[in-house]
Amino acid sequence: MQSNQEITPSVKGWLSRGWQDFRRTWVISMMFSSIFLLISLVAYWQLLKLDLGLVLYPFIAGFMVVAPLLVTGFQRVGRMLHEGKQPGFIDLLKGVRETTPGIFFLTFVLCICYLIWVTDAVVIYGMYFGVKAVPINAELLSDPVLRESLFSYLMFTGLMGFVIAQMGFMVGAFSIPLIMHQKMNFVDAVFSSVATVWRHKLLMFRWALSLALLMLTTLIVALPLLVVVLPVTAYASYEAYVDLLKPAKS
Repeated sequence: MQSNQEITPSVKGWLSRGWQDFRRTWVISMMFSSIFLLISLVAYWQLLKLDLGLVLYPFIAGFMVVAPLLVTGFQRVGRMLHEGKQPGFIDLLKGVRETTPGIFFLTFVLCICYLIWVTDAVVIYGMYFGVKAVPINAELLSDPVLRESLFSYLMFTGLMGFVIAQMGFMVGAFSIPLIMHQKMNFVDAVFSSVATVWRHKLLMFRWALSLALLMLTTLIVALPLLVVVLPVTAYASYEAYVDLLKPAKS
């Protein structure tokens, strides 16, 4: 393993090393991420059954706000791989058990952001479409009134979600690994996360954009790939932490 000083932090490097970590643990990683896939499938089915497909949009986009909270197990496995250990499925579950009061409070903060996003998106949905269900079909684009409402709905919820997602990313990008691996308290971890994102603005913008594109593409057009994309990006997030914030060994 190269020392941190010899590694130039890059999105490509993080994803490449995240993929390597996934290949080393693909069985247990896919088993664990299948839990989230099952939950997503149930949510999709329920909303589509009620002809509320458009409401999926803020729920899918909001996934980016709370995604860091779903991967504490992968954080533990990533650490074990760096320590030369071979993790098992139980270690993914133990990673969830490493959740501290600081992470619980961070969960609360990010979930509040997520609920604000979803609630406002539902309100905007009501402004443009009323209380009726609007199925996703050709009429949405062929009808001028519905088409204009659709574009306005997507634009305003997207802008609102972008702001909230940026706030959530800055807070959650590194605070969870700092709390888990360096035993920082909540305030210090959040401060360090925000400061790190701000210090590496361009790199973090590319990282956030890459995560958003990967996750949104998966959630919208290739949901079954979530069992691969989620662990790869989770391990890549740990690699980002290693490059930018993990203390160098003396």
